[in-house]
Amino acid sequence: MRPATGQYGQLCTSNQLSNLRSRVPAAGDYENKPAQLQDYLLTGGTTAVPAGQHHQLLQADSTNRSYPLSLYNLPAANAGSDYAVLHRVAANVNQNVIAPPGGGGCGVLASSTSSSSFRECGSRPVFKLTVELIKTYKVINEQYYKKKRRGCVTGAESGANGSASVGGGAGGTGVNSGSTVAVTSSLEDANPQQSKREKRLFNDGYDDQNHDYIVRPGEFWIDRYQADSLIGKGSFGLVVKALDTKEDAHVAVKIIKNKPAFLRQARVEVGLLELMAKQPDCKNFVVNLRHHFSFRNHLFLVFDLLSYNLYDLLRNTNFRGVSLNLTRKFAQQLCNGLAFLSRLQIIHSDLKPENILLVNPKRSAIRIIDFGSSCHVNSRIYQYIQSRFYRSPEVLVGMQYGLPIDMWSLGCILVELHTGEPLFAGHHEADQLMRLVEVLGIPPPELLDAGSKTSKFFERLADGTYRPLLYSGPEQQQAAAAAAAAAAAKSSRPPPAVPAYQPPASRRLRDIVGADSGGPGGRRADEAGHSPTDYQVFLDLVAQMLVYEPRSRMRPEAALQHKFFRGATATSGSAQQQQKQRPGPAF
Repeated sequence: MRPATGQYGQLCTSNQLSNLRSRVPAAGDYENKPAQLQDYLLTGGTTAVPAGQHHQLLQADSTNRSYPLSLYNLPAANAGSDYAVLHRVAANVNQNVIAPPGGGGCGVLASSTSSSSFRECGSRPVFKLTVELIKTYKVINEQYYKKKRRGCVTGAESGANGSASVGGGAGGTGVNSGSTVAVTSSLEDANPQQSKREKRLFNDGYDDQNHDYIVRPGEFWIDRYQADSLIGKGSFGLVVKALDTKEDAHVAVKIIKNKPAFLRQARVEVGLLELMAKQPDCKNFVVNLRHHFSFRNHLFLVFDLLSYNLYDLLRNTNFRGVSLNLTRKFAQQLCNGLAFLSRLQIIHSDLKPENILLVNPKRSAIRIIDFGSSCHVNSRIYQYIQSRFYRSPEVLVGMQYGLPIDMWSLGCILVELHTGEPLFAGHHEADQLMRLVEVLGIPPPELLDAGSKTSKFFERLADGTYRPLLYSGPEQQQAAAAAAAAAAAKSSRPPPAVPAYQPPASRRLRDIVGADSGGPGGRRADEAGHSPTDYQVFLDLVAQMLVYEPRSRMRPEAALQHKFFRGATATSGSAQQQQKQRPGPAF
């Protein structure tokens, strides 16, 4: 809608007026013109001027500058008197007036040196700077809101000149962004295939192509939680830092991927977390679930915001590991946590350094997180569980699993915390099993006989024992070399490298932790709490956690009675001291 007469002076800034003067030199001092003259100039001469007022409008300009040609092409109202006025104005600027044929209306001006033809309304500079400019902005608006409806508007675009609303609907609350708008091209359909892909909507534009929720910083969820920043991303979805405006506290919000399988498992996770929350000592071991809700077809889980995880702690030590004393503090808490889960018959199924978080970077208190793969003992859902480095042998060979798989993971974690490196770092399942064989020997036949995947990794011999298929003893290495040479003769590609594994049980755990050489790499030599006796006690605990047979593996309740925990010293230190004051990531 065009502004009312006299409002252009309020709408236009001084910069816009200056721009008008530069493009239309004859416009004069625009801001000093009467309202009707301003209206007339900005509309390109389309505003009707009442009969007899042309003379008044022109006289109101004290500068006596010439006006655009459109001003002189006035409607034929009282032409006689106005014609004389135009002659007087033209005389002041040394121009001549050419009377129109037939004497109707007013004439047009011509320079004293050259004649000028009549300019069409659509080609006038003032018209292009007003009407055409409005059309341009309309196109920009249309393109912006098309993208917004598709959910393709970026954080910068959501600003839309500083006032575009994000969110709304399904309980959402709009929030203004002050970012600069990124204008999209009006040639959106130049590439039909790209345009077709862009027009695909995921969850009405709220999800990306991976069915993860598109988090817009500053948006509100259920009028309570305000999104802040992304903490992490996984196969389940996202973890976002947010502000709980009701409690005035920052929280960690886990947003589950909008896929049926993930949502089903997330509901199992919520059920387990709620079961744990009913226990009085829950908050001492596992992360606290504060709230959960559904929003835009996603499940949102709200947790206490913790600090960084134990893998980050190791990274901040340049993967040189932490002391035995700090390892003891972590181990005791983890054993308590697993004993707590054992009482509730809950299998965590994914215990690893990344899923153990510090409560405070200056303290050694930790919490177990991520129960997305967890289950009850009597309702096991998946066979492919646990991260590979911490995967138990019964899971690797396809046996039925239970609570002991978490104790296996804990044994691997404790060695890694002290050495800084994973104990069994396999590249695939077969390689992972061979890493176990190097340290612990070949698994007992009873275990391998019960595994549904044993034949993928082991060959059963006539005497009932097993031999790893990847074992590269002297005979196997010679056969593999011959096979590689034959394959190389038929192919231009180089043959794959034959893994050279050490003989079974030849890689001693004692050597890995440096029990007789001052710790890993000799870094703990002459350090209190790292004597050969201290290492012997530590190795005794770990060895009982890394037993092949699940039924013979140490239980968490028994681990808490081990003398490793009775030998805690006063020089245990904190997580911050172990980092040597290196700053950790801010979560």
